[in-house]
Amino acid sequence: MNTTIDEYLTLSPTHRDRVRVAVRDLAVRANERYAGLLAAEAVLAARTTYPDTHRLVFRLGDDITGTTATLVAAYNRTGALLWHADHDGEWPDESEVTDLLAASVDWYDGHPFTESREDTDLDEYELPATHIAPQSQPTTSDR
Repeated sequence: MNTTIDEYLTLSPTHRDRVRVAVRDLAVRANERYAGLLAAEAVLAARTTYPDTHRLVFRLGDDITGTTATLVAAYNRTGALLWHADHDGEWPDESEVTDLLAASVDWYDGHPFTESREDTDLDEYELPATHIAPQSQPTTSDR
């Protein structure tokens, strides 16, 4: 869709409707992809505290500023519990992770997360199975 505003104004009402619907569909898909990137970024941010984090469990809510998220647990790729709010105290700099999760909800047209396996009142996000671990920096001898 490369229709400019000037071109759009000259279209018939039927054609304008088709263009508007097509562009909205593209925008919705772009928002959904961006929401997914924000959720993946939340897991990557969590890795600064627990490097093996692969899945986050959290509680979504709302306050006067909008969507909120509260971390409940973090798991590694094999499902082993790395951290839980009930056992391990506060997550350091939790907002670096939860702000991304909340933003993901705000960008998505609907609800981007699945119910947690542990508690259906909670949500979770897991990195896709195709995720490749970051490559380590080359050592001096590799250069």
